[in-house]
Amino acid sequence: MSFIDPLDLAAHLPAPDRLALFLDVDGTLIGPTYADRERGIAAERIALISRLYDCLDGALAIVSGRSVETVDPMFTPLKLPVAALQGADRRFADGRRFTPVQTPEERKALKEIAAVVAAAYPTMDIQWKIGALAIVYNEDDPLAIDAAALAARHSGGHVEVIPGRVSIDVVPKGANKGSGIAFLMEHEPFLHRVPVHVGDDIPDAPGFATSTELGGYGIAIGGKVIDVERRLPDHEATWAMLVAYEARWANDDRAAAQ
Repeated sequence: MSFIDPLDLAAHLPAPDRLALFLDVDGTLIGPTYADRERGIAAERIALISRLYDCLDGALAIVSGRSVETVDPMFTPLKLPVAALQGADRRFADGRRFTPVQTPEERKALKEIAAVVAAAYPTMDIQWKIGALAIVYNEDDPLAIDAAALAARHSGGHVEVIPGRVSIDVVPKGANKGSGIAFLMEHEPFLHRVPVHVGDDIPDAPGFATSTELGGYGIAIGGKVIDVERRLPDHEATWAMLVAYEARWANDDRAAAQ
């Protein structure tokens, strides 16, 4: 598998007035381990995201399996647009939020899945979210496939079970990152721009597909997602790309001002 130089990828991203940038978090902006999640995102990197957000006139969003409530603290003091819960829960920077209404059937399915998975796999961490849950484990846990199958058997067809590198997300039926990106792309400041989704995992595949359908593309981090031509080796390469992109356009702005 061949990776592309992050500086080369940065040089070929659309210009700031055309780019709509959608960033996954776990495995893309931070590493995939518990320790990575505990460390979070360094202040200087949050400052970079802030500059990029301004550079793109707000057309930068976080697209994650996390909830809005766990995304926001990671980027304090920023309040970014978010498509959370695998795209089901959408929040704009101005505070407008479109949260799915949970049905009794969904609530029952979530409780049943949490109970049976906790009993069968006690080393896995069940994390509750608003209208969803995550079954969290270490990367390459050999029991993850079986846990996902167990969750799917108890879903009753009422919720979506989405396996990933370090967690199984159980979210509203039909939710995926592609639908979240498509929704944001229908609204300013994303409207009429070129969507580029950066992600590392199988749940990012719908985001890659939707970005391509809307005239953009995906950038895969690591080797977990197939059928994506543009690839970077790890989350540190993501930051190298973002740094290079910001530096390129900051330099262009300074040259134009002279």
